[in-house]
Amino acid sequence: MRALLAALVVLVMGCAIAGVGMGEAPAEREPAPSQAQVAASAQRIAAAEGRRLFDDQGCGRCHAIAAAGADGKLGPRLDTLDEDAADIAESIAEPRDDIADGYPGKLMPGDYAERMDDAQIAALAAFVAAASGVEAGDDDGSGRGRNRGRGGGD
Repeated sequence: MRALLAALVVLVMGCAIAGVGMGEAPAEREPAPSQAQVAASAQRIAAAEGRRLFDDQGCGRCHAIAAAGADGKLGPRLDTLDEDAADIAESIAEPRDDIADGYPGKLMPGDYAERMDDAQIAALAAFVAAASGVEAGDDDGSGRGRNRGRGGGD
């Protein structure tokens, strides 16, 4: 009986991770970057420390960055964000403070600020910003980036 229950739990978790029964994920409605944008992004992120962190922390399982070969669909695309590295770092450290429209509030793990130090979070955020083509400090003057793909929740 215990083995059957364990198998059922594994099956349900596998389906949840794969998105079975969830319909179309919000990330699937987000347009992918063009081939030219992917090529430019690949050049910007080639040797970034943040790239290693992106892979090590498993970000690509849920988020897509075409130039990094990540095609996750559970969370928002990260290569089309229009936020600067400071806003992205805040979203990594406090992922539940401002949820992207259409995504569950507790989908992203909330312990990245415990797993990584400030320098690592900054490197990961700089990688994501570079992948999306936003330069450090590039925002609309509001202090919050342009927030494309993010909830408006101020």
